[in-house]
Amino acid sequence: MSLHSRLVRAGGPAALTILLLAAPVAMAQVSISGPIAPPPIGVKGGGGGGGTNNAGPVISSITAVQVAGQKFRIYGKVTDDTPATCGVTLSGAATGVIPCDASGNFDGVFDVQTPGPATAVASDGQLQSAPANLNLGNAAPTITMTITHGPNGAVTFSGKVTDEVPAGLVVTLTGGPGVAGSAIVLADGSWSTTIILAEGATGTATATVTDWYGLTGTATGGY
Repeated sequence: MSLHSRLVRAGGPAALTILLLAAPVAMAQVSISGPIAPPPIGVKGGGGGGGTNNAGPVISSITAVQVAGQKFRIYGKVTDDTPATCGVTLSGAATGVIPCDASGNFDGVFDVQTPGPATAVASDGQLQSAPANLNLGNAAPTITMTITHGPNGAVTFSGKVTDEVPAGLVVTLTGGPGVAGSAIVLADGSWSTTIILAEGATGTATATVTDWYGLTGTATGGY
């Protein structure tokens, strides 16, 4: 007698229940197709290891130093997850972009025709840093003068120039009869020139220095 016949002969609902419980259960399979959505803004995709948060670049240090010829050197460091992808954009008195190296360091020289404020912003291609404000300023130079008499009418005029970039500035000497000349300022700000004057000549001399932006400083002394 077959199992079905025995169950039917048993005639009870319990037999039907046993049959249903013994039947195999089919498992559903789910597949996903179509493009995977990109990570949200502010998250960089990972190479199979999941995305990593991008906190955005930070200008951790920045310095501006005037250099000869109406220029400023601007340098510093950017902190970022991928510093080599960063660049620093300057606007205002200096304009341009400085790329960062693999350590986040940046360094560039900019023409600055008119000194004034400038703003630096770093970007990693996704996010930007807070702005860093700079003052690309220029003050008028100051000059001192000392006059020393030597033999045979030699008179030496010397002194010191104080300026953001003293090296290469020119000091012009004017005054009484025979007092005329110039001197190049050295890197430490010192300058000197010797003029041969008539024996016993006296008078007043003026030394004038002009900086890279046309501002002047003067010193006057008797000889």
